[in-house]
Amino acid sequence: MSTQANLTTALSEIDCARDIVEFSTVVVARDKQLRKTDHPVFLQKAALEFQSRFLSNFEDSIRAGRSWGYATTCNAVSRKAGGQAGRDVCERIASRVSLLDHALIGKIGIRALSIFAASFGRHASRAECRKGAIRIAKFCREESRPLQELNNLSLAALINGFSKWPEEADFRQAAVAIAGDVIRRADRPHQLSDFTQQGLVSLVNGFSKWPDEAASRQAAATLALEVLRRSAKLCEFPQQGLAILVNGFSKWPEELACGQVTIAIAGEVLRRLGRFPELSEQDLANLVNGFSKWPEEAVSRQATVAIASELLHRADQLPHYSQQGLANLVNGFCKWPEDAACRKAAIAIAGEVLWRAAQLPHLTQQGLANLVNGFSKWPEEPAFRRAAVALAREVLRRATQLYDFSQQGLANLVNGFSNWPEEVPCGQVTVVLAHEVLRRAGPRRGLSDFTAQDLRGLVIGFNKWPQESAARQAMIAIVNEILGRGVRLFDFTKPESENLMNGFNRWPQGAAGHEAIARIIGELQLTK
Repeated sequence: MSTQANLTTALSEIDCARDIVEFSTVVVARDKQLRKTDHPVFLQKAALEFQSRFLSNFEDSIRAGRSWGYATTCNAVSRKAGGQAGRDVCERIASRVSLLDHALIGKIGIRALSIFAASFGRHASRAECRKGAIRIAKFCREESRPLQELNNLSLAALINGFSKWPEEADFRQAAVAIAGDVIRRADRPHQLSDFTQQGLVSLVNGFSKWPDEAASRQAAATLALEVLRRSAKLCEFPQQGLAILVNGFSKWPEELACGQVTIAIAGEVLRRLGRFPELSEQDLANLVNGFSKWPEEAVSRQATVAIASELLHRADQLPHYSQQGLANLVNGFCKWPEDAACRKAAIAIAGEVLWRAAQLPHLTQQGLANLVNGFSKWPEEPAFRRAAVALAREVLRRATQLYDFSQQGLANLVNGFSNWPEEVPCGQVTVVLAHEVLRRAGPRRGLSDFTAQDLRGLVIGFNKWPQESAARQAMIAIVNEILGRGVRLFDFTKPESENLMNGFNRWPQGAAGHEAIARIIGELQLTK
C-alpha cells in the first residue's frame, strides 16, 4: 500500500470510529505505523477529531470505565508531531482533570493517571497542564496504595511528568510517595529484577529533580544497587540511557552506590570509544558533568579526557550546542585543569561563548556561575579572560536579579572573577555581588545558609579587592560567620592562609572590622 493510501486509510478509520474505545485503538495503532511525513498530519487531525467528538463526554466516560482511551489518545497527540492542535487538546483535557473530585479521579485508574501526567508534563508552560498534573499529584499523595498497581514504566511516567515542576510542593510530596513505593519494592524477594532498563533510567532521572529529599536519595541509591547488580549487562544499555544515569546519580555524590555505578559506567563508556559519534551534545554534557563529581577516580578522568578529545574532533558543531550544555561541559572539564585535552576543549567552548555573547541573557544563573567557575581554573589563558569579561557584563546586567542565584552560585562567581582583578568589569561585578551577600547577611540568620565551602570561596574571592569598601564589608560579615563556626572547621590550605593574611594586611588603615580580621589572622597563623 502506498504512503498516501496508508494515510487515507488511517484518517478514514478515525472518522468511522463509533466511540472513544475504537477511536483510541486506531490512534495508538496508527501512531506506531505511519511514516514521519504522514505522522504529523494524522495526529493533528486526530487531535481535532478527539476534541470535537469526545472531549465533552470526558466525565461520563470516566463513570463508564472508559478513561483509558482518553489517556492513550492524549499521550499520542500531545507529542511534538501533534503540533498546536495536540497541545491545545492536551491543555483542555488537563483543565477537565484539574476539576475532578476525589471519587471521580479515583475512577480513572492509576495507570491512566500516569499517562495523563506524562502528557501534561510535555507542556509544562501551559497553566492548565500544571493544574491537571497537580490534581493527579494530590491524588497520589493522598492515595499511595494504588501506586502498588503500577509497573516500573508507569511509575517512571508519573514521576517524570511531575518533574517538570520540581519547585511545586504537591509534586515534591508525590515524588516522596513514589520513592517510598520503589524502596518498598526493593524489599521483595526478587527485589527490582522486574524493572526494565528504561524504567531504571527514567526513575533515576525523575528522582534527580528533588536531590534534597531524603526519600529521593534513598530511592536513587536503591536503583543504583540494582544497576550494579546488572553491571555485566551495562553493554546492553543505550548510550543516552547511560548518560541519563550518570547525570542522575551525580546529584548524590556522597552515596557509595551512586559513585560505584558511575565508575562502572565510566568504564563502559571507555569501552565504547568507537561509538562516541553517536552521543548527542546533551549526552556528552551529562556524562562530563556527572563524572566530574568523582574527580579523584582515574576512570572518571580517563572517560572525560576521551570525551574532550571527541568534542575537539567535532568542534565545528559547537554552534549547535545549547548554552546550558556548554556550561555543563566546562563545569566538568575544569575538574582536571592539568589535562591538555580538557583545557583545549574548554578553550574551544570559551570561543563559542564569546561568539554568541548576545545570547548570554538566555543562560541560567547556574550556567553563568558554572562558566565563570570553570574558566577561572585557567586564568592565564587569554580566551578565558575575554570570556570572563563578557560573563561579568552579563552578571552586571542582572544586578537586580541576584536574589535568584544560589549560595553556591554566588560563591563561584565571586571566587571566579577574583582571578582577573585587573579587569574593570570583574571588579565592578564583585562590588555588586558584595552588596548581595550583605543583603543576605541579615540579623535573623546571617550567612547560615552558606556551606563552609561557599564561605571559603567568598572570603578568598573578596580578599582580592581590599580597596573596595563593599568587598571589605562583605568580608567582615563572612569572617564573623567563620569565627562563629570555628576557623579550624574551614581547613584553609597553607597558601590560602598566607594569601588571606596578605590581603588583610592591605586593608586601609582604620578600616572597620579590624578586630574581627585580627582574630581570624591569629587563628590562621595557629593553623599554618
